[in-house]
Amino acid sequence: MAKLQQTFTKQQYFSIIWALSGIALAFLVTRLIIRLKLYGRLLVDDGLVCLAITCLLVSVITNTVFASRTYVVENVQINHASKPHDYEKIADSYAKYQWADAYLFFTGIWAVKGSFLAFYDGLTNRLTYYRRAWWATIVITILTYIGCLFAYAFLAGPKFKTSLKNEAIKYQFSADVSTDVLITLIPLTLAWKSQIPTRQKLALMGIFSLSLIITIFSIVRFILNSPQLGTAGPSWLQAWSTIEQAVSVSVACLASFRLFVIDRKRKSKRSSSRPSPKNTAHATRFPVDKVSFSHHRPQGEHSLREQRSQRSMEIELLEPHSARNAT
Repeated sequence: MAKLQQTFTKQQYFSIIWALSGIALAFLVTRLIIRLKLYGRLLVDDGLVCLAITCLLVSVITNTVFASRTYVVENVQINHASKPHDYEKIADSYAKYQWADAYLFFTGIWAVKGSFLAFYDGLTNRLTYYRRAWWATIVITILTYIGCLFAYAFLAGPKFKTSLKNEAIKYQFSADVSTDVLITLIPLTLAWKSQIPTRQKLALMGIFSLSLIITIFSIVRFILNSPQLGTAGPSWLQAWSTIEQAVSVSVACLASFRLFVIDRKRKSKRSSSRPSPKNTAHATRFPVDKVSFSHHRPQGEHSLREQRSQRSMEIELLEPHSARNAT
């Protein structure tokens, strides 16, 4: 099987990193608007996603500024072009900037993981075993983040053997994927055991599984950067790092969109079922925060109250704990 030269032209490179960064930024702005509209303030998970987008934008700006040096190194390493007279100086500055860019990448990716953990805080608040699992996942996530920084600093440096560099890459990949899976398992298990209809249960599990999209891109990035497929140039590696970061930020914002839709539907149902002034004395009020139903009520009232209660339970699973306390 012939190996490929995995590179992007400069135009392709700029188009990919700036387009995806713009999409991720648009997702974040929409998320923040929704949060401010629903709660009147931003929450911890919003701050972590803002940190992630900051790392992404700084990385993209840095990659753009250093693009000329990136392509000098790529032409020499991949295209076997002759070295310019100042190549050693260019390669040295490129290596230093790559070091900073790698740390921005890991910080951004792990900030998104932290945002998911903060978002799931309220799910485990009164459940002892799940709370312990949540704290254990936080500890593991922090340790793997430190491990990735350590691996890059001490194993991916130019003085170390290729075998050690490969082990560092494998560790970083396994740490990324395993923490995504751990973070996803907690809400998935809770949603599966929740007392809501199967349709809503599957919908919730789908929302909580969104973080696995990031895992898929991590796997794709790892496979495409594999030496077995070919020699990956600097532009290829940096572009795929940007892709994973942008997808991570975008996915972290999707759950907020679902919560906004649920909230709008709840308000719409309240306004449509509000009794007219003439019939106020005969109207029956249905609290939406209870799950039990009265068997002596008419079928229409029973169905309406059940729908509202099920919707309330879905909001309870999606709404951040700190936001519920504030409201």
